[in-house]
Amino acid sequence: MFPNTFGISIATSMLDIINIGNKEGNTFLINRLMLKMIVLVTVLDFMNIFSIKISINIIIVIVYNFFFIFHLFSCYNYIGEINMKNEKKSKLMSLLDKLKKFFKNPKEVISFFLPIVITLCLLIPVPYYIKMGGGSIPLDDEISIKGEQDKKGSFDALYVKESRGVVFTYLLSYIIPSFDKEPISDVVLDDEDESSYNYREKLYFTTSLDAATKVAFERASKKVEVSSSKFLVIYIDKKAKTNLEVGDEILKVNNEKVNNYKQINDFISKSDSDISILVKRDGKEVWTTSSLITIDGSKKLGIVISNEVKYTSDPKVDFKFNGKQAGPSGGLMITLSIYNKLMDYDITNGKKVFGTGTIDLEGNVGEIGGIKHKLIAASRKKADIVFVPSANYEEALGLVKKNNYKFKLVSVSTFDDAISYLDNNK
Repeated sequence: MFPNTFGISIATSMLDIINIGNKEGNTFLINRLMLKMIVLVTVLDFMNIFSIKISINIIIVIVYNFFFIFHLFSCYNYIGEINMKNEKKSKLMSLLDKLKKFFKNPKEVISFFLPIVITLCLLIPVPYYIKMGGGSIPLDDEISIKGEQDKKGSFDALYVKESRGVVFTYLLSYIIPSFDKEPISDVVLDDEDESSYNYREKLYFTTSLDAATKVAFERASKKVEVSSSKFLVIYIDKKAKTNLEVGDEILKVNNEKVNNYKQINDFISKSDSDISILVKRDGKEVWTTSSLITIDGSKKLGIVISNEVKYTSDPKVDFKFNGKQAGPSGGLMITLSIYNKLMDYDITNGKKVFGTGTIDLEGNVGEIGGIKHKLIAASRKKADIVFVPSANYEEALGLVKKNNYKFKLVSVSTFDDAISYLDNNK
């Protein structure tokens, strides 16, 4: 979005040069309006906090075309006069004359460069992630199971809208109460680049879908089986001595097939030399070498591995998420939505059930971040019930009392806690 607004600023200012001979002060006025529009469009992009369902790119195109047409009309007469009076004058000479006039006029120079300089300053990255409010995903629209019955109630997963901070959003965090800043060091692992962080967060989301499927089907006494298991490298410490890469799938260690974490740990503890690791990378098998390092007095490879377990179920679960989701915090609510679709009755009792919390393969609910923003979204969407992890409950309860939220806040430590509450509060 930012590059588009920057492009509008440059394009408009270039037209100002052409328009140099037109009415005194017109260019300065238009650029002031343009700068205000840049800020407006940028703010609108973050106004999703208020659930404005509109494409910012469409706004940008409309704004660009408006100013382009405005400038064409404003300089039409002037350009026509030049063509009539200077038919024999070359276009190049005409352009040079305009440029000379432009740089002789301080007002025109300021109006050209000021929007660009201000925009560039606003886009300077800062070492923070900015939380910009919360939202919710209607899970019943994103998950389908063959033969499911219609239910009156609904499940929504709460989330936080977050982006890498720039000067503009950083300043907004001091003005807008619902904007919060969080140091990058609190979000990413040491020496982790943005692409590795995004890969890890995407993987956390897909593994939460897998865990949700397993837990829901087992709780509903439906058939679910492991179909595949992968060991994926999701982080490499800066001290690691290895040519492994984030995203590598580990196939063999010292020529033995890997089946579980314990096997990998055994190889490390028993080895006194380099370890050969066969991985699948970009569809090809590649042998890599890793040297052991000492971390906190123990021998380590200096990598973090995640086990991605896929399941087949009967009936099959179809997920329709758009690919933009990341992180594991929707796990609990996804599990509840799947479970409800497997039941022949509505476990929501016709209520709007919102919530947040990770889920593991045993059905335990884990702590999440951004509870303040998620509760704002739940209140805005008029939730009846909001499930939160027990680790977040005290903070959430304080916010509910402070803001006088009307929904029922429920603390859960496991998936069964949530089911028990719904069964006992019909």
